[in-house]
Amino acid sequence: MDEADLAVLGQQIDKSQVPPIHQKRILAFVNHFIVGTVTFLNKFVIKCESKFIDFESKLQKVEASLAIIESKLASIPGVQDIHAPEPEAKRQNEPKKVLEEKPSEEVEIPAVIDAPEPSETAAPAPEQPQESGVKACEDVRYRKYFKMVHFGVPPPAVKQKMSAEGLEADILDEPNRILPDGVQYREPVESDDE
Repeated sequence: MDEADLAVLGQQIDKSQVPPIHQKRILAFVNHFIVGTVTFLNKFVIKCESKFIDFESKLQKVEASLAIIESKLASIPGVQDIHAPEPEAKRQNEPKKVLEEKPSEEVEIPAVIDAPEPSETAAPAPEQPQESGVKACEDVRYRKYFKMVHFGVPPPAVKQKMSAEGLEADILDEPNRILPDGVQYREPVESDDE
């Protein structure tokens, strides 16, 4: 670079003496910038729109599959008796209940045969603290989701449905987790009156 080029780059030029850039040239630069930006944004919007359309079609397929699975589950006897879970606020105020379809008049309790009395045992075994609650796979709220996984529904789809219904989706990974606020499902007792 020679000194004339350096003088142009430096502050030694009197800017009042420099002629302005031609207006047509400025207009061409601005137009080129606007056209380039609009073209980029149009391509970006078209890509986003196509991805949204693909996602929507996949979501519709998942919803259709879920509807089919729900109808298959509805055809299984005993699944219709399971009701939707109550909101968290109501559930915290109520004591734990066990659902029964019909109150049983008399339930036969099997007798314990030849059980040793506590005095006959040599040394008492140390008691392990039992957790109060219900296993997640036996809970009324989560039972149908474990059945869905058992029948082959992909776990991510089931977790998404659980989240949509306001339930904790991580419980699906731990079927033996004890839920202190759980409600155990019981099969309806058939009476021999008929």
